[in-house]
Amino acid sequence: MRMRMKIAIEEKDQVIFRRFSGEVCIEDMIQSWKEIFARYDDLGSYKGIVTSFLEADIQSEDNNLNIMVEYLKEYLNRIRGMKVAIVMDTPKVTNTIIMNQKMKSMHIRPFSTEAAALDWINA
Repeated sequence: MRMRMKIAIEEKDQVIFRRFSGEVCIEDMIQSWKEIFARYDDLGSYKGIVTSFLEADIQSEDNNLNIMVEYLKEYLNRIRGMKVAIVMDTPKVTNTIIMNQKMKSMHIRPFSTEAAALDWINA
């Protein structure tokens, strides 16, 4: 039985926090970006985004990374130079490193805790 996916998006001290739980697929991730783009007109005024997958089970497919990269490229004018910290404790952390290589206009880094991610965002 599939665990229902939940997402919480909030902001604190000029940082946007996005937390996933349950079974998460690529469509859920893209939908959360759509929500961020709709909710925050001026993303450049924020220090960055901390995205936590610590309570999520990511449903991975081989082309998910390319789908996400292509989607985000459509919004480069809004996210260029933005720091995006990905918090997870799974082997899929390598996807974050690969995504950083493919999205040179953003700064994407993996972390194992939200505290470490926040330290990097605020640095």
